[in-house]
Amino acid sequence: MNEPVSFFWNGRPVAGQAGESLAAALWRAGIRTTASTRKRHRPLGPSGSFIAGCLAGVDGRPNTRLDRVFLAEPVRATEQNTWPSPRFDLLRAARLLPARLVYGGFEHGAFAPRHPRLFTAWERLLAFLAGVGDATHVEEGPLPQGRRIAVDVLVVGGGVAGRTAANAAVAEGRSVALVSLSREPGSFARAVGADLPALDPRVDIFSRTEVFGIYRKGGLVAAAPFDPRQGALVFTPGRTVLALGRRSIPPLVRGNHLPGVVDAHFALALAADAGVALGRRVVVVGTGAETAIATRLKNAGANVVAVASVGKLQSILGRNAVTGAVLDRRIACDCLVHAGPWRADPGLGFQAMAEGLGQLGTSTDAGSSVSVIGAAATAPDSLLLPERLDADAYVCPCMDVTVGEVLHRIREGETDLEVLKRLTSCGMGPCQGFPCWEMLAAVVAKAAPQAAQAVPRPSHRAPRRAITVAQAAGLHGLVEPDR
Repeated sequence: MNEPVSFFWNGRPVAGQAGESLAAALWRAGIRTTASTRKRHRPLGPSGSFIAGCLAGVDGRPNTRLDRVFLAEPVRATEQNTWPSPRFDLLRAARLLPARLVYGGFEHGAFAPRHPRLFTAWERLLAFLAGVGDATHVEEGPLPQGRRIAVDVLVVGGGVAGRTAANAAVAEGRSVALVSLSREPGSFARAVGADLPALDPRVDIFSRTEVFGIYRKGGLVAAAPFDPRQGALVFTPGRTVLALGRRSIPPLVRGNHLPGVVDAHFALALAADAGVALGRRVVVVGTGAETAIATRLKNAGANVVAVASVGKLQSILGRNAVTGAVLDRRIACDCLVHAGPWRADPGLGFQAMAEGLGQLGTSTDAGSSVSVIGAAATAPDSLLLPERLDADAYVCPCMDVTVGEVLHRIREGETDLEVLKRLTSCGMGPCQGFPCWEMLAAVVAKAAPQAAQAVPRPSHRAPRRAITVAQAAGLHGLVEPDR
């Protein structure tokens, strides 16, 4: 992975290494700001938590994840949501707007004209100002043709639990497919020192692939490779095992959106896998795993200057990037890694239920064909919120939803998560509700604890990121419609 490969970012040449992701190559080059929030155009960067910070245009293809494009040849990548150009972006003036002015989004504002023609023009203007890509891009060449795969057992996730389940199913004489986000299944578990069992060679591995939908109570599972030139996959499994593990939820403090704030997964992918320096001074916070994560980062060459409980974190400092953290004292740093609280993304399990209102229940609600195992099946960690919520902390930076906006709605008497989602657009961006709805629920629970006990969870609907329009078109004829 040391062979040099040059690419272009916003029209300027950048040196990278073959095999590393564009996100890692940009970070190595000192470029951390790669996107901006939807309404106020505040800076975002790759974080592992907020998907919008990783979206850019790559070779004319909009909304491409920089952490899922791996350098093999020169490419041209461009920051989106800028005008007239990334180098001279007048839209950054929106950072001067008071947060309250854009509560709910411009489309919910009092400035919207009432006349139908004027409203249409207004909507087009808003789509331009808040857009994150050119929808006129047309793929050249043939459509990536999908595949339909019948398998006895489908395992989603390649950590300890996923590998163990796959090996056990193969030992019983069953055909097994394993889908993993990583090039090597279980890379995060390996990075934190877990003892991974070797995968039985009879397990069919689909790496760098994401399951984006579970339909018909687990009877049909759809996935897409990161490479948009490869066709999507439709599995028809007899049984599906979700071993997705858990992710760290960002701290709900001021500055949590800044470039330089990353979760433990992304930090280890940069430092341990890609050999990229996280920064000159790194702070690690967490809910018990922070010391182990800090040790791993130090072994990978990171200069960790402080390790603390995330409950002690008061704020993250910086205007355009991280410059410090306030714990029991102010600490200068240019990277903050959070390792907890840990929560599993419930989206796929939610989809598998496919009945009633679709509200969350136990994995048995999906029937015997879908099960959740490993860390994803454990009780979620409680989110440690500061004693006093900071109105400027982001709940959903993709859609520019702050704590202040949520509290504003709560003061108006609204505490239902589904209604709050619609009023604020929280979780309706590329994150598709995770981790934003976890943070939204935590704010409601703290500000209105009695109401929060009866609040249902918003619905997670397929597709869950991953698939391109071309890949979806390539599935034509492979799935019979419900009648």
